[in-house]
Amino acid sequence: MKRNTLLTSIGLATLLFSASAAFAQISLGTAQNFGVLGGSTVTNTGATTVNGNVGVSPGSAVTGFPPGTVVGGAIHSNDAVAQQAQNDLTTAYNNIATTPCTVDLTGQNLGGLTLTPGVYCFATSAQLTGALTLDALGNANALFLFKTGSTLTTASASSVAVINNGGSSCNKVFWQVGSSATLGTGSTFVGDILALSSITLTTGSNTNGRALARNGAVTLDTNNVNTCGVSICPIITVNPASLPNGTVGIPYNQTVSASGGTSPYAFSVSSGALPTNLILNSVTGAITGTPTTAGTFEFTITATDATGCSGSREYTVTITSPGCPAIILSPTTLPPGAVQQPYAQTIIASGGTSPYTFTIAAGALPTGLSLNPATGLISGAPQVSGIFNVTIRATDAAGCQGSRAYTIAILAALTPAGGPTLNIAGLTILMVLLAAAGLFVMNRLSI
Repeated sequence: MKRNTLLTSIGLATLLFSASAAFAQISLGTAQNFGVLGGSTVTNTGATTVNGNVGVSPGSAVTGFPPGTVVGGAIHSNDAVAQQAQNDLTTAYNNIATTPCTVDLTGQNLGGLTLTPGVYCFATSAQLTGALTLDALGNANALFLFKTGSTLTTASASSVAVINNGGSSCNKVFWQVGSSATLGTGSTFVGDILALSSITLTTGSNTNGRALARNGAVTLDTNNVNTCGVSICPIITVNPASLPNGTVGIPYNQTVSASGGTSPYAFSVSSGALPTNLILNSVTGAITGTPTTAGTFEFTITATDATGCSGSREYTVTITSPGCPAIILSPTTLPPGAVQQPYAQTIIASGGTSPYTFTIAAGALPTGLSLNPATGLISGAPQVSGIFNVTIRATDAAGCQGSRAYTIAILAALTPAGGPTLNIAGLTILMVLLAAAGLFVMNRLSI
């Protein structure tokens, strides 16, 4: 009776899901070209075969190839291709994470179930012991999304199979894993695993899907990793390599272009912001306007070609006050902190006439932190967690100014028995995420 009730609820969920599946778009971008992608390392033992690229970023270590074999791809060790794939993986992970659930399977073992297309959620961990059957109902485009709050674990010799799939061998099955995934010895798995932390394929486990880890390691041991729908985008280059600086009150006019793809291109600011009062023409790539605010501005321009492939380049442009030198603030980024933990970071200005006076031009520091106007020291103990945006301005002895926008991440501290302890694991993960958000990117693929 419990099983029949579950299948009935799943059937009702399918009717609800059919309305949303039409507009549910899950794109892996250039991560689609990877069979295995790690955040810290990729390690292999034994005669593993990976179909598609093998890569890692922001880590750089890929070991065990050979004896492992890469078919139809190459190894990318923290290069522009791996960096872009990690950016696209993050986008896909977040898209799945925000897709509404149709069935809550929390506490239910997946073994022995037959599921139809839908979004299946686990508040914490998901486990598979035995066989899971995914019935595509004759639809070659059927979509199955599985979302776990923490881990995904399959027992030894467990299996996932897709049936009634309309003649397609590549139905879309995605597993969004809130921490780490482990496929048991001899498992046969289906679907792309998008894990926040690590992925482990134990001895002899095989998967018809990708192993994509955002922050941690992918560990392989005599596995077969097969992928569907691999299509390589060309490398699209955005030029020029750098843009000139500008001056407040003086018109600015520079043009970016793109090459390597299929014209026409569409240009956009994909991260950061242009100098105040400048705009980007999405058709011509012209950046025009008259700057109104002095400071250092960091932004990324992305060019998307006629086929949906894209490439990007990061730029830094400093706008100075009339008759003033360029005053640069460093460092370029601020480290994260934790609630009730001491925080200290000094902003340094250069390029003008000392002494400098430091002020907050926009936004605000986290509660509990303060800025020393004479030394540029940000110090204190944060009182609340969150992501905080603040722009620091430095004014030199001659009245010339420069500024830089910063983001400060404050984590909630763990407090186990024995006293407060900084959440180092969470801090490390967030540092990686913040770093990945600004990485130089080269190409994009939409599927």
